Amino acid sequence: MGETIEHTGIILSADNGHIKVQIQQNSACAACHANGACSAADTADKVIEVFDNGDYHVGQLVHLYGASSLGMKAVFYAFLIPFFIMVVVLFVSMAYFTELESGLYALLSLLPYYVVLFFFRKSFRKAFVFQIKPIE
Repeated sequence: MGETIEHTGIILSADNGHIKVQIQQNSACAACHANGACSAADTADKVIEVFDNGDYHVGQLVHLYGASSLGMKAVFYAFLIPFFIMVVVLFVSMAYFTELESGLYALLSLLPYYVVLFFFRKSFRKAFVFQIKPIE
C-alpha cells in the first residue's frame, strides 16, 4: 500500500453518506517554534467532502486520509496544465501581437480550461477520494 496523507478533522455535516469534514491545514513552517515571530507561518480551515455510509454525527472527531498520489494529481490539474497552456498561448501570440496583448491572451486562455474543470467537477469527486475513520 502506498503512502497516505492523514489529517484530524471535525464533522460539520453528515447526511445520507455525504459527510463534510473540516480540517486545519498548516503550512510547513506553522509547526516551527519561531512561528510567532515569523509572518510566513499560516493556517487555513478546509472543508473536505467524503462519501461514507458509516454512523457519524456532527462534531465527531475523525481521521481523514487519502493516497499521497492525490496531491500530485491535484498539482498537475491545478498548476502544471494551466502553466503550459499559458506559456504556449503566450509564445504563439507574441508572433502576432504586442507583449501586453499576448500577456492578456495568455491569462484569458485559462478561462476555458477552468470552465471545463468546473463542468467535470463530479468526475473529479470520484477521482479524489478520501476516507474517514473515527478517533477512538
